[in-house]
Amino acid sequence: MSRRPADPQESAAITDYFRSVDSAPAEYSVDRPAAGTNGFLVLFAALCLVAMCAKTVGERTGIADGPNDVVLFAADRGDAAVPTRLFIVIFFVTYAAFAYSNVWRRIVIGSALIAKFAVFCLVLDATAWALHHLGVVSASVFGLQMISGLVALTILPHTIMRQAQLPAAGRPPLAPRTPLSAYLVLSFALVVALVGAAVALQLFGTEVDALRQVAILGGIGPGVFLVQQILASVTAAFGWRRLRRIEGVVFTPRVAVLVPAHNEAHDIADTIASVDRAAQTYGGDIHLYVVDNASSDATGQVAQDAIAACVSITGEVMDCPPPGKAIALNAGISAITEEFVVRIDADTVIGPNCLQRAMRHFVDPHVGSVGGLPLPSTEETWIDKVRLVEVLLRHGFFQLSLDGYQGVLGVPGMFAVYRRSALALVGPMVQGMNGEDTDICLRLDSAGYHTVADPTAVYYSETPLSYAHLREQRTRWFRSIYHITAHNRATLFDRRSMTGTFVLPFQLVNAARRAMLAPLLLFAVIAQTAFHMTFLQMAWQPVVATVLGMPMVVAVCVCLALAPRAVKYVPAYLGFRVLRSYFTLGAALSLRYPPVYPRDEWARVRSRISEHPFRTRRMSRPLPTDSPAQV
Repeated sequence: MSRRPADPQESAAITDYFRSVDSAPAEYSVDRPAAGTNGFLVLFAALCLVAMCAKTVGERTGIADGPNDVVLFAADRGDAAVPTRLFIVIFFVTYAAFAYSNVWRRIVIGSALIAKFAVFCLVLDATAWALHHLGVVSASVFGLQMISGLVALTILPHTIMRQAQLPAAGRPPLAPRTPLSAYLVLSFALVVALVGAAVALQLFGTEVDALRQVAILGGIGPGVFLVQQILASVTAAFGWRRLRRIEGVVFTPRVAVLVPAHNEAHDIADTIASVDRAAQTYGGDIHLYVVDNASSDATGQVAQDAIAACVSITGEVMDCPPPGKAIALNAGISAITEEFVVRIDADTVIGPNCLQRAMRHFVDPHVGSVGGLPLPSTEETWIDKVRLVEVLLRHGFFQLSLDGYQGVLGVPGMFAVYRRSALALVGPMVQGMNGEDTDICLRLDSAGYHTVADPTAVYYSETPLSYAHLREQRTRWFRSIYHITAHNRATLFDRRSMTGTFVLPFQLVNAARRAMLAPLLLFAVIAQTAFHMTFLQMAWQPVVATVLGMPMVVAVCVCLALAPRAVKYVPAYLGFRVLRSYFTLGAALSLRYPPVYPRDEWARVRSRISEHPFRTRRMSRPLPTDSPAQV
């Protein structure tokens, strides 16, 4: 299936359309050029050189003779395999220096990051020292590094969420409902993963050591990687079992297909034709609404002609002059009378059985939204090929894993089905922020509905035509995690919601991990090439394993199971993971921080002190009767 424009002029014109009012909402983000991320990496490398030079000089002069990492009270005083804490401190300082705000806000951000990390490390090391001297347990340098590294992955998003200029909190959760069975499935899978990893390390210790030597196992630690992958595999089995139970179910109510379109004259006819083909296998009535959103080309006329050529569906074209996808979606939803709304992007072609397979899940009255498997429409460019592997992993495996315990956070807006009565309950699509597709799924979850991702509901979507388009797309996608978390902060850690309790916090931590991956590789290269004699114990395997190890094994296994032809694209995908880290870092740097001015900040601090409950109680306490103040 090819949807690439044959005319070079048409292709050049299309690339002008990837930026829109939705790309970088001005209130919360800035359309920052690549120079921002590149400057970060340059300063990061410079600070690494300075720190490593200082360590080298200190060792040779005897001033700083000790472990190669900032570990104070470990039981063993051996050198660390990777100076994790040193890397984290340099990363935090560099991020603060490049945060988008004035110099005072940058100082506040840097102080907050370093202070939180320093306090935690001091407490951790002091605890390790006390436990060692009490004879309870002896902590290694590696163990302390691993713990502090994991905590650093929470410190970065915590600081961003507290200080960045992000969307205001939406409505409080209405009635989140995650059944007890979902928590039991997750608990069972976690126990199996922990026991399985422990047994594997105990029985196959020699083999594990051999895999670590060739960077197949490593990174944070082989046990962590094994637990993660066993957990995902067990929960994916539960997700697949759920799909098998619903096999053969037929549910064909009347549905509305909503297609928001901005300057999509070049491909919207294919989208409409694919809906017409899918209607032939669906069996129910379908009415299509095309919302022409401030187009400057012939989108409306092309859509009208394509609807007229359909044989199995009816449809109409609506005009929505105010630009913005969420605005167009809300305009379309307000005109729809059908109970189920199928949202399709104008550059997406759905498969013949896509509607039939997605709609069957709504037999369950607690299902509020359903998504599918977004395969790339072609396999021609390197972007197409790495996207195929990425989709198979993310939507063919990990989303299925999340579905095993009702933890699907959201489904892509390229193709999504919603229960309209549920949409009416939680409000319209949010405007002026990134990630409105995931945001609406989270709000449906807060009302007692859950989201299903069905990998058998296949559809095809265009991949970016250029590197610039790819960078814009991924920056927007990766920035959305902060936007949707801020807008749904009341759901965060809400024990009634699986997505709020477990999945959303994990995604925040995962965003921090991705942002740190490319700088970590740069840090390791500098240490290994220019300061090898200073960091003699530093191993390259744990660092390389974060890119090459288990990610490669999992990618190969998933591709063999779902699409064997994709195995040959796995090497390119592993390289793309580093580029994806670069884009994730750029997304974090594109967040807008409100400026800080010292005089205003001191006034705010004094105001908080004066309003503190303890001070208020003391000020309001009655004076003694013999007080000189009463004379």
